[in-house]
Amino acid sequence: METNKFLANSERGFYNIKGVTISDISPTAEDTYELIRNEKTDETLELLQIHIGEYADREISDTGLEQISKTFEAYAEKEKSVSLIVRPLYDWDGKGMESDPRSLDIVLRHMEQIGEVMEEYEGQIYIIQGVFVGSWAEMHSSRYLTNDTYQILIQKMHESMPKSAFLAVRTPAYWRMAARTVEPLSESEAWDMSVLKSRLSLFNDGIMGNSLDCGTYGDLTKEKSELLSDHWIREDELDFQNELNLYVPNGGEAVLDNELNDLYNADETLNTMHVSYLNKAHDTEVIDKWKNTVFREENSVFDGMSGYDYIERHLGYRFVIRDTSLKEAGWKWQKSSITVEVENTGYASRYTPCTVEVIVKDTESGTVKRIKADTDVRMWQPGKVSSFSAELDLEEGREYEIRLQVTGEKDKETVLFANENTVGDDGSCLLGRVKKGV
Repeated sequence: METNKFLANSERGFYNIKGVTISDISPTAEDTYELIRNEKTDETLELLQIHIGEYADREISDTGLEQISKTFEAYAEKEKSVSLIVRPLYDWDGKGMESDPRSLDIVLRHMEQIGEVMEEYEGQIYIIQGVFVGSWAEMHSSRYLTNDTYQILIQKMHESMPKSAFLAVRTPAYWRMAARTVEPLSESEAWDMSVLKSRLSLFNDGIMGNSLDCGTYGDLTKEKSELLSDHWIREDELDFQNELNLYVPNGGEAVLDNELNDLYNADETLNTMHVSYLNKAHDTEVIDKWKNTVFREENSVFDGMSGYDYIERHLGYRFVIRDTSLKEAGWKWQKSSITVEVENTGYASRYTPCTVEVIVKDTESGTVKRIKADTDVRMWQPGKVSSFSAELDLEEGREYEIRLQVTGEKDKETVLFANENTVGDDGSCLLGRVKKGV
């Protein structure tokens, strides 16, 4: 049975924001690193904004690079792991044209420098948003976002940033321009992070703000569109994201209280967009509306929960074990196998690889065997039930406890299942107990 409890799973959920200003004149205070190191939150995601505006006329100094490195080091030293969404930027005041460097070469050099620092902390970096330029680095209000200069910037991001991190651009149109196609990513193209198209994701800081998502969408249908830079109508862009974001993350901010972001409309849209992450602090009017709305659905484990908590439970992936069966075959039934069915009830997929193990413990001797299952959690897609099997080595007359454990290959964090009263101290989920021959 599915539980409605909060699951502290990585790479999904509401996120916190932290901003650091890198400076030779006023270097980042040691208190800032200490705050990062010791701050305790329930959330597993944080948007880290790295302001490098002081270096708009030159490369980042050794002093500046040391501050960036110490910031990532502070996150690495946290007691509880946090996955980072990183956004380097020159502007915090909505003055992108004034704040951007005068030379594109300076931006490209900054990408190289910050990329080199982030390589050392690759394991904690999930997504890198934007291409440094524009107001709030939201990819607008910049002279460097013409087609030609954008192509240079996004290619440099691909070359410079840690290869296991997703890159995120502000609109589906920017995705199509970089991928050089109007078709979303397909299953056969997914997961190859050495290819720009396969690691390119979306972020949207105008989700449900109006019918255009605050400039994210446009007035052309896909059918009538002639340029990769065209912004399509809302319906076509949502269809595009519904396919693309099965394979790459999507997230951002829900803004401007209106009918589109009323709870049930928001639920439908976030599910269609396959949203994994949302800002927990902005827009406060939208967030408060969700907190003050009660979700109602008869026979649902979420019935009576606040809209905010309901959405939190569904951001990203949410795995529920629906069925387990054990089969015996062969001469004298000596071969045993277990089949597990898992439903993803979240809005989105898990986008980074995991190790899936069936743990078999002899209840009398305490002997434990771990069997690696041949399945890819990235294909446990939202709204679907996936199944996999594993061969077990069970002895006649022995009693066993069988558990399932999923562990992120990148962050080494255990993925918690949304099943009632079955989670062990190690995060594994109880599948059942069996005695061979009985």
